[in-house]
Amino acid sequence: MTKLVIVGSGITGLLTALTYNGESIILEKEKEIARNSKASLWSIFPPLCGNHKSDCEEAIKLYEDICSKYGIYCKKVNILRISNNKLGGKIIDRKEIRSLEPQLQIDEAEFFDNGFFVEGDELFSSLSSEFNIELNSEVIDIKVVNNEVKALITNKGEIKGDFYVLATGYLTSKLITRLGINLEIIPYKGHLLITRKVGLNNILIVNDRIAVEGRSLYLNGDSKPNSSTNIDYDEVSKTISEISKILKIDTTNIEIRVGFRSVSKDGEPIVKRVYSNMILVTGYRFGFALAPILAKKVVEMIKSGY
Repeated sequence: MTKLVIVGSGITGLLTALTYNGESIILEKEKEIARNSKASLWSIFPPLCGNHKSDCEEAIKLYEDICSKYGIYCKKVNILRISNNKLGGKIIDRKEIRSLEPQLQIDEAEFFDNGFFVEGDELFSSLSSEFNIELNSEVIDIKVVNNEVKALITNKGEIKGDFYVLATGYLTSKLITRLGINLEIIPYKGHLLITRKVGLNNILIVNDRIAVEGRSLYLNGDSKPNSSTNIDYDEVSKTISEISKILKIDTTNIEIRVGFRSVSKDGEPIVKRVYSNMILVTGYRFGFALAPILAKKVVEMIKSGY
């Protein structure tokens, strides 16, 4: 019998397996791991984390440890934000901006010194090699006796474990409805744009659109309630337009990835025991930012309560 069965190979599922550090199996409905997580910006912005600011700062430290262990590219960065709606950062002038980003020709920006970026594709590749992941494995039902999960019924047969974790990302809403779990989860759709590097040193936020550079230049920022997997070219165009006001980017060859976040009704993360030996973890709009913290909470619940 497998000790821990995790449904979903996105960032939260992978980090749950890593934090658990015991016998586990990860079930993934898709043909590849972390398909949805690969459409994230893989960045943490503590000023945008609201009442979870300290959690986001702790997550940075946890990601740093993971990057060091596996040799994954990551970096601490400053955040330069250009918007009329200020968030309480230090206001810096043209001279200070040019010292941080010589190519930017702007007179004023809001400055924060605690951003973080992880090269996502490297992260998922490294973590996925650590665990037993069953691709094309869709959960279609569960066997429950006296509030205890006895097995998951998948398209490939039964999977039994001692503990079960649902870390299903954007598929959460459909899955929990199928399993008879009553929670309201809303899918938020966004796009990750990948193009040629331009030498950006820090995270740049222009109104609601974001640019950060790792192995490539990554652009993001749109996030709206929507369940369609089709590319919304109006949103893509707006992202390019906003960032291009400040930064010259290559628009001739852009890769576009569509991704979803499963957001709870109140926007707060959900780490909830739905059966005596099953935990659901989802619900936070900036899922990548809190994934190490949520994984840690899940494992604490497993080890302390069953």
